Formats: sequence, structure tokens, C-alpha cells
Amino acid sequence: MTSTTPTTFAQVALQLHANGYRPFPGLQETKVPAMKGWTGLNRMPWDEADLAATITDYRPAENYAACLAIQSELVAVDIDIAAPTAAALADELAKKHLGQTPLIRIGQAPKQLLIYRQGGGVTSRKLHPAEIFSGSGQCVGFGRHQKTGQPYYWPDASPLELVSDSPDIPKVTRAQLDRFTTDLFKVVPRRQQVAHSRQQTTNLTLNDRLRLLKTRYCGNWNRAAAKLLSEACEGNRSDTMWAVIASASGRGVPEDEVLALFDLHFAGWDGVTPDAVENAIARAYAPRSRAGDGLTIFKLHSISGADHV
Repeated sequence: MTSTTPTTFAQVALQLHANGYRPFPGLQETKVPAMKGWTGLNRMPWDEADLAATITDYRPAENYAACLAIQSELVAVDIDIAAPTAAALADELAKKHLGQTPLIRIGQAPKQLLIYRQGGGVTSRKLHPAEIFSGSGQCVGFGRHQKTGQPYYWPDASPLELVSDSPDIPKVTRAQLDRFTTDLFKVVPRRQQVAHSRQQTTNLTLNDRLRLLKTRYCGNWNRAAAKLLSEACEGNRSDTMWAVIASASGRGVPEDEVLALFDLHFAGWDGVTPDAVENAIARAYAPRSRAGDGLTIFKLHSISGADHV
């Protein structure tokens, strides 16, 4: 890691796209997605002209990190273990069961994110402290870590150097990941809440969960959002925050109602500050008519967004 390590969306977006990845802007200070409708990138790649417009649109550049939407051809394994001994054991088990990947991203060591290619049957699962993303979810690729103040870095190779379908990136299967997590949870306690655990076992996305709750509450979106917020636990608070705010914006729920829901029901603020919530609401509700605001992705590719739960 050097002083020339890239930290902004504008610095890396075009090269990441050329290498087969799907970058989008995120807020440097919170890691929260700054672009409405980013989940469409899990399913469809950028139109290059739209990406170029978005780079120009999100200024000043230093305010925006480069997040990566994880497409179904890739698998990202986020190992959120801070204890050195346990983290070293998790690293050994990952190498044993999943193989040695050159794509390792470090934010706050010894925590790490590992990227593989899809080998079959892998879907996103939040098995804290190990989260698996494929075909949904996102991670920060390049930016500054809000706790260390230092750039995220890739000690071996990065997506700027290695194309997404490179044979140097090992493939992993659902069976391999099951063996990895089974061995990991024999020695590292699994963190979960009962309500969130039910969501995991059915492989629901947060937007799916919100839709299900709305049905359960006879179409009452506020009750559904309150329930989802109350289920938020460590590791998914940022995603829960954005799912509720994006849904509220799409439905036209007044901003003060959204803030009140967070004040009453959000399950803890650790890692997501009240200021971050207010900032995300302001961005989601800001009028957007620009070509690079992310909504163009859906217009051009006829993708149905996740903002109208």
C-alpha cells in the first residue's frame, strides 16, 4: 500500500468496468451506496456511456469511494473477524476449502474480503461473521476506511489488474463454502439474531423481506419497515438502512416519517450514525434528472428497480 493507492470512484471506474467488474459510487465516510438503483448492477453491466456520465456526475471525486456490485459470475466472501488468532484460523480454512485467491481486499486488518469465481450453486448468505455475496450485495473496492483513515488495499492483485473471468481466480462451489463455514463455526462463534436468522435460511434479500412483511401486515409499509429496522444486526445495518430508505423514496413516504421510523425502531447505531441516515435520505430524495444518476441503467436495460417495495 502506497500513497498512490486509488481511493475514489472516478479514479478506477472505467478500468474496473473494462476488466468485467461493476463499480458504482459510495460515500467515503460511511460506505453507504451513493447511487440510487445500484442493485441493477448485480444483474446487468454498465452501459459505458452511462458510466462515463456517472463519473462526471458524482463530484467532488474525493467524496465517493468505488463500490463493487457482485454479479452472479463472482463470489465474494467477507470475513469480519477482528481477533488475530481467529482471523488467522479463518484464513487457513479459506485456503484449505476454497483455494488461494489473488483477489484479497483489506480494509481493517485482520478482516478481509476474498473474491472467487462462481463454481456452481453459490447464492448470497449472511452467516456472520462470514458473509457470502453472489448475484446480490456489494463491497467497497477502493476508498478510505472510515476507522483506519487508510485506503483499502489489495496486497496481491486487484480487480484493476485481473479481469473478472481470469483463470487465476479459483472457482468455488456451494459445497466448498458449506465445508468452510461448517469448520469455521466449530471454532468461531456465529453471530446472529433469531429474526435475521429466519431471513438467512430462506435466502431472502432485504427487499424481499420487506415485501414479505408488507404482505403480512396487509400492505402497511410503515409496519413492515419498522419490523425490518428492528431486525437489523451487526454486519447488515448499512444494507438495511439503504433498503428502507430506497423503498420509502420510491413510494413517496415523507422524509420525516422515515426519520421517525429509524429513531423508533433501528436496532442500534453502531457503524451507521444518525448523520449517515440523514445523508442517505437527503440523497435518495434529491430530485434527479441527470443521465448518470443510476436510474438510466433501468431505463436502458428494462431492469425493474428495488425501490418500489
